[in-house]
Amino acid sequence: MTIPRLGDEISSGVLIRFLVQTGAPVRRGDPLYELDTDKGTQEVEAEADGVLLRVDAVDGGEYPVGHTVAWIGEPGEVVGA
Repeated sequence: MTIPRLGDEISSGVLIRFLVQTGAPVRRGDPLYELDTDKGTQEVEAEADGVLLRVDAVDGGEYPVGHTVAWIGEPGEVVGA
């Protein structure tokens, strides 16, 4: 999961919080985290079905569009560093 481009003028966003715990199952379209941009706050949806394997971002952190903030995969799958 990466920070999405939510508008032409958006170059980054502040991660407010994840709505799902690591290890929890998710389905494509489920709200996964809240992101604040200069256009407002919105929930970002999961891009795939699976399990939230790892979160690589912290609440309150600002991240550029395209930055990987989390990994979704199969149960037991190991994500490289």
